[in-house]
Amino acid sequence: MPDSLPSEIQSVWDQCRARRWRLPLWLQGEPAFLQSGWQQLQTQLQAGETIFWLGECWPELSTAANIRQISGQARQQLLGQECDWLVINATQGVDWDLIAASMGCVKAGGLWLVLTPEPAKFAGLPNPAASRVLSFPTDAKTHVGHFQAYLTALWPQQPLLSWSVHGLSAVPPQFSRQITNAATFESPYASACQQQAVAAILHLVKGHRHRPLVLSAHRGRGKSAALGIAAAQLQQAGKTRLIITAPQPAAAQVALQTCSAVLGPDIAVQLQFWPLDRLLAEQPAADLLLIDEAAAIPAPLLQALVEQYSRIVMATTEHGYEGTGRSFQLRFQQYLQLHRPGWRKLVLQQPIRYGQDDPLEQMIFNSFLLADSDCLPEGAAIAVMSAPPQFYYYQAADLLGQPQLLRQIFRLACLAHYQTSVRDLWALLDDPTLQVMTLQQQDLVLAVAVVSREGQLPEDLIPQIYQGQRRVQGHLAAQSLIYHCLTPQVGAIAIWRVQRLMVQPALQQQGLGSQLLDQISRTATAQQIPLLATSFGATQDLVRFWHQAGYRAVKLSQQPEQSSNEFSVLMLKPLETIPLLDITGLQQWFGQTLYAQAQSIWRELDPELLRLWVRPPQHSWSAFDQQSLQLFLAGQRDCQQVLLTLRHWLDQHYLNLSAAEASLWIRYCWQDTARLLATTGLKNLSLQLRQSTCLADLYQDPPH
Repeated sequence: MPDSLPSEIQSVWDQCRARRWRLPLWLQGEPAFLQSGWQQLQTQLQAGETIFWLGECWPELSTAANIRQISGQARQQLLGQECDWLVINATQGVDWDLIAASMGCVKAGGLWLVLTPEPAKFAGLPNPAASRVLSFPTDAKTHVGHFQAYLTALWPQQPLLSWSVHGLSAVPPQFSRQITNAATFESPYASACQQQAVAAILHLVKGHRHRPLVLSAHRGRGKSAALGIAAAQLQQAGKTRLIITAPQPAAAQVALQTCSAVLGPDIAVQLQFWPLDRLLAEQPAADLLLIDEAAAIPAPLLQALVEQYSRIVMATTEHGYEGTGRSFQLRFQQYLQLHRPGWRKLVLQQPIRYGQDDPLEQMIFNSFLLADSDCLPEGAAIAVMSAPPQFYYYQAADLLGQPQLLRQIFRLACLAHYQTSVRDLWALLDDPTLQVMTLQQQDLVLAVAVVSREGQLPEDLIPQIYQGQRRVQGHLAAQSLIYHCLTPQVGAIAIWRVQRLMVQPALQQQGLGSQLLDQISRTATAQQIPLLATSFGATQDLVRFWHQAGYRAVKLSQQPEQSSNEFSVLMLKPLETIPLLDITGLQQWFGQTLYAQAQSIWRELDPELLRLWVRPPQHSWSAFDQQSLQLFLAGQRDCQQVLLTLRHWLDQHYLNLSAAEASLWIRYCWQDTARLLATTGLKNLSLQLRQSTCLADLYQDPPH
C-alpha cells in the first residue's frame, strides 16, 4: 500500500475544505489495513491540529501530544469543545451516544473517521460498550445486537466516503456539487441569521415587556455567540444588570467568552452567570435574562423564570442528541402561547462552524434519526381515523428490516418525551428485553408503546436486592417492588413495564392511548404475564389516564425527576391473582407513608395528587375539636391556634373539598404550613380557610 493518501480521497477532501465541510470517512477492514490507512491519513495532518480519539487507542498513539482520548464519561465536556479530526475506533466496541454528541466538535475542513472491520463482520460483533443499554442478564461482551447491523445497512446510502481493501466506494453525489462563494459578514457577526438574532434581542430589551424571545437552531449555528454579542452591545449601551443561566456552567461559556471578546480585554464584563437553583431562590433584578440550552431545563423551572423576569431570551437546540428539544417545542411553547401571547421565535438556519449542507451533519442526523420532521403527514389526521387501527407487535429484528417504520417510531418518541436520545434508539435495537407495540393504519404509526420484560430474577439475586446489597441493570419495576415495597417474592414473576407510551400529537384525546394499553393487557394475558407496571413523572392528567386504565400507585420517588421536575410514580396493574402480592395493602402503606412525610419529603407534590393517594389516620372527633372549630369559625381563633383541630377535620373531609379548597387546606395542614403562612399571612389565610364551603356547612352539623 502506498504511503501517500489515495488521490480520490485527497480530491474529495479538498472539495470539502473548499466548501467548509467536514469529511466523513469510513475505513473498514482488518487491523493491519486500518493502521496502514491511518498512517496515510496522517500525511495530511497539519502542525497544531488536534485529534479527539474515541474508543480503544492503539498503543503507539497513546502518548501522542496532539491526540486526546475521550471516554464515555466525557460526554458533557464535549459541549463547546473543538477538534480538527475526530477518530472513532469501533473495532472493540463504541458508545454510540457519545459518537452523536461528539459530531459537533469537528471544525470546518476537518476529518470524521470511523474505523471498523468489514461491514458484514462488524454487524455480527458484540459491543462491550452496550453494557449501559442492556438489561440484566444480557452480557454485552457476548451479545450481538442489531444496532451495528442497522448502521452498516444505512451508511452506504449516506454522504459518507467508504474505504476498504477493495478500494474506494463510489463517491456520493453530495461531494460533486458546484462550489458557491460563501457570504462574508462584518465582525462580530458570522452570518445573517446571527445578526438578525442579535437585533431581535436588542429589540426585546427596548420593546414591550413580557414578550419572550426563543432562538432555535441546530448545533453550530452561533446562537450562543449571538447571546454574547447582544450582551456586549447592551453593556455598551449602558445596561449593567445582565444575567445568563444554563443547565451547567459550561453551557454558558461560549456566550460569556464572546461577550468578553466583543468588549475587549480592558473592559469588565457585566454579563454574570447565575446557577439555575440560585437564580430561582434569590431572583436578582435584571434588565435581561439569557437562558442557554433552555430545552434541557425542566419546563416548570422555565415557567417560574418567565413569571419572574419580564425580558427573557431562551436559546435552544430543538432536536439532536440532547433529546429534549422537540418536547420543548410542543409543550413549553404551548405554555408561552397561553401565558405570553406576544412571544416570538427565531430559527437560525445558516451554519457557522461549518458550511451549508455539511455531509457529516446530514449523515449523523440520518443515521441516528435526528432529522427534524413530524411523523404524521399534513392533512392525515382526519383520514387516519376513518377506519379502526390495527395492533402490531415487534421485536428489534423486525424493526431492523423496516427502516421507515423504525424512523416513525423513534420520531414519535422524540415528540413525546423530554429525554429521548440516541441511547434510546441504541437500546431499542440492541436490548433483547425491549418490545414495541403499535396502533397503525397500514404503514402509518398512530401510537407506540415500548415495553420491557422484567422480573424472573435468579433466586440467589433477589435477597441481595432486598437487603440493598446489589442492583442490576434494568428491571426498574421488579427491583423497586423488591427493595422499596418489601415484596421480594415479586422478583421471581414475569413483569411487563410500559416504558413509554406515545400518541401522534394530532390524534391525542381520541382514545388511542387507552386502546393500545388494552391491547397490551390482552397480549400479556395471552402470554401468561401476571403483572403490568409503569413509571413516569406524575402529573394530574397522566395519573388520571393510567388510573382509568386500571393501574394503581404504590411508590413515589423522594426527589423530582431532573427532566420534568415531577416526582416519579410506580403504578401496577395485576392481570391475575398473584400470591403474596397485596396491591390494596401496598396502596394503603403508600398512602400512610405520604401522609407521614408530606411535610418533609413531598412538600412540592401537587396537592391534588396527594389527595388522590394519601391515607390519613382515623381520628375520633372530640368535644375539644368541636369547640376549637366553632371558635375558629366565629373568628375568635386564628388558624395557627387550632392547627391540630383543622388537621383532624381535613383528615376526615379531604375528599369533600373542591379542588381549589383542597389545594389550600392540604398545603397548610399537610405539606408546608410555614411557607403558606409566610406568603399568605395569618389573617388572610385564616379567612380563606374559614370561608370553605364544606367547612361552613358543618358548623351546625359537627363531624363524626
